[in-house]
Amino acid sequence: MIFRSAIFSRRPGLSEAGFGHHWRTVHGELARHMPGVHRYRQNHIVERLYELQPFPSHEVGGISQQWFDDVAAMERCERSDAYAAVKRDIPNFQGAITILVLQATELLAPPATDAAHSAHAAKLLVLARRQATTPGDSILLPQLRDAALRADGPAPLRYVQNLVIDRAHPVAAGVPQGQVPVDAMAEMWFADRAALRAWALSRSGQAFLHGPALLDTLGVYAVEDITIV
Repeated sequence: MIFRSAIFSRRPGLSEAGFGHHWRTVHGELARHMPGVHRYRQNHIVERLYELQPFPSHEVGGISQQWFDDVAAMERCERSDAYAAVKRDIPNFQGAITILVLQATELLAPPATDAAHSAHAAKLLVLARRQATTPGDSILLPQLRDAALRADGPAPLRYVQNLVIDRAHPVAAGVPQGQVPVDAMAEMWFADRAALRAWALSRSGQAFLHGPALLDTLGVYAVEDITIV
C-alpha cells in the first residue's frame, strides 16, 4: 500500500481558522467520495517546533495523507469526477501545493494493550530531505529508529517512517505547483502534548532531528491528526 501526501500552504488573505475550517468541513467532505481511498487523514498544524529558514518552495499550512492499494489505483482515482471536484476546491483555501507519493515502514509499534490509547495520542510530524552526502536511496531505517529511541526524555509510543517513492503526480488545480524537497516524512505518537514537546526538546530528540542521521530536517510540527475516511 502507498499513500499520496499533499503539502500545501494557506491561501493568501485567508485566516488560519478559515483555512482549517474549510479544509476539514468542505474539502474533507469532497475528498470523502474519492474512489479507491482506504484512508484519508488531515494533519492540522497546532505548533511549529522547528522550520528551516528560509523554507524551500512554499510555506507549510497543512499536510494530507490518502492511502491507496498502489500507484495505479491512485491514478484511477485521479481520473474520477470526485477527484475533479476536489481539484476545483483547492484554490478556495490553498496557496501552493507539493504532491508526493510515499511508502511507510513502521519502526516502532505500540504494545497491543496500548494500541487504542496511541490512536488518540499527540502526534509529531517531521519533514526531512536526504543530506547531500547521502548516496542514492541510502536512508538507513534502523539508524533512524535507534536515534529516535535513545532515552533522555519520553519515548514515542509509535514511530512510522515514510519514504518518498514518486514525485511525478503534480496536480493542476489553479495554484502554484510546489517543490518542497521532502525525501522522508516521520510520524511519531506520544502519550500527550507535554511528552511530545519534552522529547522534541530533549538531547536525544534534538540529535534525531538535527544530528548526522542521513537526513536534514525541514520542519517539525505538532499536529492534530483528523481522520476523514
